[in-house]
Amino acid sequence: MDEFFKIIKTLREKCPWDKEQTLKSLVVQIIEEVYELNASIEDSNMDKIVEEIGDVLLTIFMMGVILEEKGIKFDEVVSKVHQKMIERHPHVFGEDEAKSAEEVLTKWEMRKGKGWSVGISLPALLRSSKIQKKASMKGFDWKDISGVYEKIKEELTELKNAEGKREIKEELGDILFACAHLGNFLGINPEVALQRANDKFERRFQLLEESLKDRDIKEFTIDELEEIWQKIKNR
Repeated sequence: MDEFFKIIKTLREKCPWDKEQTLKSLVVQIIEEVYELNASIEDSNMDKIVEEIGDVLLTIFMMGVILEEKGIKFDEVVSKVHQKMIERHPHVFGEDEAKSAEEVLTKWEMRKGKGWSVGISLPALLRSSKIQKKASMKGFDWKDISGVYEKIKEELTELKNAEGKREIKEELGDILFACAHLGNFLGINPEVALQRANDKFERRFQLLEESLKDRDIKEFTIDELEEIWQKIKNR
């Protein structure tokens, strides 16, 4: 690992692109790398998973080099996370007990007290999911999934009846918020689910355009396009 860190330092000193990087620019890069890692995990592609984890590590180590330039040793980063893990796991390193993952999370929330802090910089759907998980751990939730389905129906009705852009925007947000919580009940990360839906639509739309050959898509009626779309879906 030390040798790898030396390589990153050399890149920082001698590569024009690496010289220009900042913590801010690397944040954008690491987000992209994590999404690529997620896609590899979703596809169960082990070779790509190994490659993408390496890319994430590369970015983290470059951040470490930049921190050292600012007078903060990378060892300090490791030391802080080391201490944090011990403090957050008294059931492992202390006298406390926890028999399930749910119990671990509940006790963690109790230790944090009544504070409410969910990363504001998270993607909106992911933040919605985490907010509602936190509320659920504090006892504010439906007993079963039927309550979530009813809430979504209620919000759809309110959206249909909404007037004015401001009210429509608010009701659409409420629907997305409720759908994120549906993901919690189903045990599905809504951010990942939406990303897969995006990828699926892109693949199908590309096939749709390819099937039209050299003709402009605007030459077709929506009914004709829908017929082609359904054939692509059923392949």
